[in-house]
Amino acid sequence: MNTKVAISVEEYLRTSFEEADCEYLDGEIVERNMGELAHGIIQTQLAILLSQLGIPLGLQVIAEIRVQISRTRFRVADIAVWRSGSIGTRIPTVGPFLVVEILSPEDRIVRMQPKIQEYLGIGVDHVWLIDPYDRKALSYSKQDPVGKLADVLKTVSPQLEIPLEILWQCLPAS
Repeated sequence: MNTKVAISVEEYLRTSFEEADCEYLDGEIVERNMGELAHGIIQTQLAILLSQLGIPLGLQVIAEIRVQISRTRFRVADIAVWRSGSIGTRIPTVGPFLVVEILSPEDRIVRMQPKIQEYLGIGVDHVWLIDPYDRKALSYSKQDPVGKLADVLKTVSPQLEIPLEILWQCLPAS
């Protein structure tokens, strides 16, 4: 569902939305699809795994966070991961090195492509797009902006590896 309402950046940043947080794209509020059970399970488990792997590396893992793409564009990442150091106070002023997007049943990969390219365009090193319903994942990077199917989600600098099978085991039998 894409309900669009024009407001200022300042008003957007002051607004709390009843359901899921909304994105702000050049003056318009854009609703995001709400995650269902499989989405929530994958998001929670992956955030836990990334946090466990990231603590010794000083990584900061945050779910459902606004990421500023430009002065007039804010996306909401399902999970974003930053290297050690200050990332800002209210809204991160430093781009994450990893962003994870998890598809909801209504989402389409083709509609996620602009968002993925925006993340890569602001310097995000890795973007993982996970489809818990088809049990597939695509991995994007600066070196591979087109993306490729992955059985293991990986990053470099720092090096992280998460086999998808670990995530799929958390899902109820289909």
